[in-house]
Amino acid sequence: MLVAGSLNLAGQTSSAQEAEVQQSLASGPYAAFTRIASDATYGCRRPHGYGVYDPVADKTFVCWNGPGMSVMGRSYDHATGSWSPEKEICKLDYYGTWDYHNYPNMVLAPDGHLLITWADHTENLQLARSPEPHSMEGEWSHEVIDEGLNCYPMMIVAGERVYIFFSIAADKKWPQRSFGYIYSDDSGKVWTNQQLGIDSQKLDPDRIDEVYAFHYAVSPATDEQPERISLVWVMRGGPNGHNIGSRNAYYAVFLPESGTWQSVDGTDLGRMIDLEEMEAHCAFLDTGPQPDHQQVTRILTSWYADGTPFVFYDTPQGCWQATWRDGQWQHENMWNLNGKDLELMPDGSHRMLLAPPGQKSVLIYEQAAKGEAWVKTFESEIPYDNGADRTWSMGFLDHSRPEVDVLMSQLKRGEEKKDYTGSWPVWTMSSQAETTAR
Repeated sequence: MLVAGSLNLAGQTSSAQEAEVQQSLASGPYAAFTRIASDATYGCRRPHGYGVYDPVADKTFVCWNGPGMSVMGRSYDHATGSWSPEKEICKLDYYGTWDYHNYPNMVLAPDGHLLITWADHTENLQLARSPEPHSMEGEWSHEVIDEGLNCYPMMIVAGERVYIFFSIAADKKWPQRSFGYIYSDDSGKVWTNQQLGIDSQKLDPDRIDEVYAFHYAVSPATDEQPERISLVWVMRGGPNGHNIGSRNAYYAVFLPESGTWQSVDGTDLGRMIDLEEMEAHCAFLDTGPQPDHQQVTRILTSWYADGTPFVFYDTPQGCWQATWRDGQWQHENMWNLNGKDLELMPDGSHRMLLAPPGQKSVLIYEQAAKGEAWVKTFESEIPYDNGADRTWSMGFLDHSRPEVDVLMSQLKRGEEKKDYTGSWPVWTMSSQAETTAR
């Protein structure tokens, strides 16, 4: 285990200590990693919203949750190869057992301003907006933008519109969680009222009525079809209570132009997907009811260049790929690893970020085009520090550059839901760096 210098009371390393740590990473298996902070708390982040590359500023902006789940950030200047000082974007005081749910999501709005959203879990949705476009500097605005029992927000830029999708804690005792969204047409200044998108309406015979969405992919409009957002989710809940049992895995397409949903075969599902439509048209994996455990733990989605949709999903048997082919979903067991994130590259190729269950290493596989083999292009041990021993949160940065294309934050297993003081590392990773752990 890598051991850094002692921490001061704020959970930060001094400049000398940081330089010492970075020098120790400069060669060997940790050459791909840069430690950018030592004040992380655990957040159960989904594989989106970790940060974004802004081509106008030629900077990469990242965010994470620090002490008390405060929203923290830094920017990397690609012209100078340097990081800005760490910035407290919004100070929060979330120290309760379940506050690890209140993780941030970042996007670059159409007008160039940075937006970060998070939920005060199952209570409301909050937003911070940068004061200037293409910059993290200055005092950010902060407001509550929806009070609709929000949780697990997912912020998506589609054309000139910004969406925030989220689960809604409709009935905590049943348990029931529907799925809805709000949107802004002025880059986050004004938001619509909440609109419902998916709801089983307490009709599942096993009370598996909680929508848990994981990932999305945006396909821009073409001459042949309008802009599309694919979304993937599982249903959880059950007779034993909240988030215990599970059923199936689901895929649907949201059409921003009409505010309606489609199944993978183009069936119009209207403005809201109900239980009957969900089971008949959206299920790509039939697990049957699993009242005592979660069969599918993560799902990722994208499209190939010809418009073919596909998903990756994690089960106890490993990471699987399901591809829509000949009018049905065809499944293949890919790796005995956990899929962490999936990225579509500008040239149409794809990258998969994976880790073994113990998260002692990280791997990237690439596929040049539909039907071609997935090839391992990166593998490295993960550095651990400050008592951390797990890297649950890791993901590609949106539109990333090779110098900074993955962000990961760490925790100590068993302490992650108790310790919100901010003492664990945050790393960026360059997938093109040379390592010795191939």
